[in-house]
Amino acid sequence: MCNKIYTQQDLTDAFRAAIEDRARWFYLLLKYAKEENADVDKIAEKAIKEFGNMKGIAIGEAKTALDFANAILSGHPREAFAMEPVKLDKNESVIKFRYCALVEAWKKLGCGPDEVAKLCELASFGDYGMIECFPHLGLEFKQLLSKGDDCCEMVITKK
Repeated sequence: MCNKIYTQQDLTDAFRAAIEDRARWFYLLLKYAKEENADVDKIAEKAIKEFGNMKGIAIGEAKTALDFANAILSGHPREAFAMEPVKLDKNESVIKFRYCALVEAWKKLGCGPDEVAKLCELASFGDYGMIECFPHLGLEFKQLLSKGDDCCEMVITKK
């Protein structure tokens, strides 16, 4: 058993590294699916949305935008994505993500701006899959790091 004490930065770095690994295999999977003439967008949308559904189910109950925001803000992802709660309200909550290891990994792979934006669009099906579990809630991204904005701005609304 290891008795090492890890700092928050150690945990954040490890979490970001794991996310970057996920971004690399996602990129490679899509690259080779495309070479095989698969409908990459359709496959990615279905698979990633289902993954998001699993994560939404794991959230449990979220009756309000605040409930969903609090669930998103819990745990290591908060630090890994440098999440900043801007507005936390039961009818509308806004969270800014100041860092994205997925975007950074795709840039390191040499993806250009358009490709990074497309990969992000596909990856965001996970977020939309999560919100699908809560039909009384809506989700929108007003800004995206993948499109050159200074953050990803997630807006959660109660319908």
